[in-house]
Amino acid sequence: MEEIRRAALSMPKAIEDYPFGEEITVYRLFDNKGPIFTIFSEKKNILNVRVSNDFFEISDTIDGINKLRVWKNWIAVDLKIIHRKREIEDLIHESWYEVAENLSKKKRELLNLG
Repeated sequence: MEEIRRAALSMPKAIEDYPFGEEITVYRLFDNKGPIFTIFSEKKNILNVRVSNDFFEISDTIDGINKLRVWKNWIAVDLKIIHRKREIEDLIHESWYEVAENLSKKKRELLNLG
C-alpha cells in the first residue's frame, strides 16, 4: 500500500527494509540495523505498530486490532477492517514517536527530539 510507505518514509530518518523477504516491509530508524517502528505484510494486509501504553490497554476492544505479545505495546491492525487513510497515518506516526522516545539521548538529538 503506497499510503503506508508514504506515511512511514515521511518520518525523520526513516528507511525501508526487507529482512524477511519482499512480502514484508519493515520501516526502521536510521539504517537497516536501527529500531523498527512499523511492519507491513501486504500478503496478509496487516500493519504492526507500537502504541502508547494507554492505547495498548484498550486496543483489544477495537474491531480490527489485536495485541501482539512479542514486543511491548505493539498491535496488529487488520487493514481489511481499519482502512481509513488518516487512521493508518496516525498509527504509523504514533509508532515512530513511541519508538523514538525510547532511544538514547544522543539518538533522540539526531531526530531533533532532544
